[in-house]
Amino acid sequence: MTNGMSAFGLKMIAAWHVPTSTKFPYLAMWYAAGAMTCGLPMLWSGIRMSRKELVIGLFMALLSIGGQVGMATALGVGLAGSVVFPVVAGGSLLVVIVAGRFLFSEQMNVATTIGVVVGFVAVILLSMS
Repeated sequence: MTNGMSAFGLKMIAAWHVPTSTKFPYLAMWYAAGAMTCGLPMLWSGIRMSRKELVIGLFMALLSIGGQVGMATALGVGLAGSVVFPVVAGGSLLVVIVAGRFLFSEQMNVATTIGVVVGFVAVILLSMS
């Protein structure tokens, strides 16, 4: 839910012509809320993260922030939300599928392969419109 709300907020910032300098404090608020949502229960439970988990988490956060800033920038320059949001959602899903296949050797059946191909075509067509 918070992921969807942050994207919706980015659309509101772009639609209401709020200065683009607002996107960074806005995103910082959502990421801080996410860190507290995960971090506080861990602290209360006495769960400690290893250095490896921390590095992987920070790397994933940086990639996520990059994606959110990219989405905010696309909306800010006037691309329609009906194009931006499907490309972002479909694109990230396709990255996960391809990574699963090539990095983790996950098998894909015929239906999955057709779905991935249709997904790639859809993202390409949406980004061209």
